[in-house]
Amino acid sequence: MKAIIILDQIQAGLGGKERADTPLGGKKLAMGSAENVAHALSAVDGEIMGTFYCGTEYYQQNRDLVQGKFARMSEKMAPDIVILGPTYDYPEFATMACELGDYIQQNTKLPVILAIAQEKNEALLPTYQDQLTIVKMPKKGGTGLSDSINHLAKGCAALAFGGDVATFKSDYCYHD
Repeated sequence: MKAIIILDQIQAGLGGKERADTPLGGKKLAMGSAENVAHALSAVDGEIMGTFYCGTEYYQQNRDLVQGKFARMSEKMAPDIVILGPTYDYPEFATMACELGDYIQQNTKLPVILAIAQEKNEALLPTYQDQLTIVKMPKKGGTGLSDSINHLAKGCAALAFGGDVATFKSDYCYHD
């Protein structure tokens, strides 16, 4: 299973909030927090084929451009799954991930999965939890992080290969 992961500038390891204007980009490797996801994916015969990244401020100012480019770049690379996050409890990144995930899911045939903490995202999650697969995760530094990353990997396999997505969502995702 081949995956593309989309991160903000912080999770990609490109700087903190002061670098929120980082333009969109990508590399054919796992960057920053994607390395933890890559390790979990290897347990389900998966790998990260590329990391796309964008600063949250840049995204907010160039929403249509970023959505279109990330969707086209994803289709061109033809992964089995697109991962957005983990966003932890960063609300700007969580909003960017949900909007991008929704756009990619609506405008391509690629399955998407997200990993978001409920903290600081209570208002956002109900808007997207029914149309997107959003894995529950703790806030940055919270307990249960490795379990959440492993759940994310299992969800990737279920979505990419037609597994029992309903049970997965019921067990590990936000839902009504």
